[in-house]
Amino acid sequence: MSRLVRFTVVLLTCALALVIGACASEEESGLKGVALPSDFPSDQVPLIDGTVLSASGAAGKGWSVTVQAPASDSNVLDTAVKKLTDAGYTESQRTSQNGQSVVVLTADKSGTTYWVSAGVTPAAASGGSSVFYTITTT
Repeated sequence: MSRLVRFTVVLLTCALALVIGACASEEESGLKGVALPSDFPSDQVPLIDGTVLSASGAAGKGWSVTVQAPASDSNVLDTAVKKLTDAGYTESQRTSQNGQSVVVLTADKSGTTYWVSAGVTPAAASGGSSVFYTITTT
């Protein structure tokens, strides 16, 4: 397994742990549900429409966000990827293993490089209708 694939699987696992543990920040209103961290880069990282189930992190350390999509969205990962690519992100990797799928995307926004891993897993408490995001910057 390549280093990037292992890294991506670790990121997805961490995001899943956040959902199960229901870790959330309540600093600022999110889309719905729990709050996004006050320094979350909403303008640079578009999330799918839906309920924010968990959100944590900080600038310099990265963020983890889980969003449950509306029941009418039959392919939440493709919806998340499309929203990011429409915002200028480039897909660099797509991995699927044991029902878990992760897509890694990157974009340069105002001199900052954003790395976004968007993933889904049928084992999540909310089923396969949630997208787990891990966002880092360089």
